[in-house]
Amino acid sequence: MEAASDLVVKQTELIGMSNHEANEGKVFVLVEGPDDETIYRTFIDKEKVKFYQTKNCLYIVELLRSLKNNSSFGNRLIGIKDADFDHILNRSYPDLDNLFLTDNHDIEMTMLSHPKNFEDLLKSEYDLPAQTELVEKIMEDLKSLSYLRLYNEVEVSAKKSVGIKLDGINFEAITFCDLYTGSDPVDMVRCLAYVKSKCNNARLIHFPTERMMNTFIVEYNNPDLKQLTRGHDFVYALQVRLKSLAGKDPWGYKGLCLMLRTKFTQEEFKTTSLYHDLAAWMTSRGLNLWKVA
Repeated sequence: MEAASDLVVKQTELIGMSNHEANEGKVFVLVEGPDDETIYRTFIDKEKVKFYQTKNCLYIVELLRSLKNNSSFGNRLIGIKDADFDHILNRSYPDLDNLFLTDNHDIEMTMLSHPKNFEDLLKSEYDLPAQTELVEKIMEDLKSLSYLRLYNEVEVSAKKSVGIKLDGINFEAITFCDLYTGSDPVDMVRCLAYVKSKCNNARLIHFPTERMMNTFIVEYNNPDLKQLTRGHDFVYALQVRLKSLAGKDPWGYKGLCLMLRTKFTQEEFKTTSLYHDLAAWMTSRGLNLWKVA
């Protein structure tokens, strides 16, 4: 009921904004949160669009569906959604030609499609040897946690749709410096015990065992790690690894996010499917929303 109420509030707010003279002719761009808006503002001309933060990726889909035929928008409404596990699970949204997905799990992992420049900067800033393993190693080290997130998506959250109301696994209280050493992979036993100890997870009768997870991993074996790994998990773990290697943390979490955004250039963005899908949508409607470089 609360989610439905929130959706109505957001619908009403968007319709009101669309009718405001300050937004006349602008395309509304739905994104999940402030980090996403900051990234897309780098490439999209803010004078031609109005960003709207939905606070949840599911709201992007539902708002697009509910406002699809609303005369207040016409061709002036799009959503850019983190794919999350959509690509791994082959989920698509054929009814929404104005919804665009990131190439990888989220925009952070999409920005790591070409990690060399980012890695070179990190090694320079933290005074690390050139051969130091960073991006690929961290994704490998986090596989147990990433698989647990995927398990929650497939085996727990999805069950709600068949009439079984279940609380999903809560990942909010994870502290990466407690979970990850910065050098050793997080093994499944430790991952399960640690996550289960947080929030109310210990009371969940559907919290998986090691055996259940091993069976699940066989079914989803060897996915693309940039599809499996959550971007924020990666950056938190990167912070731990860099501190363990260099003994210092001059940039911190927000600084590392800024560094990642800085190294993701317009030329790199143009190589993504997300860019090409957005460009095709604009061209078909005679629009050009790109910021002039």
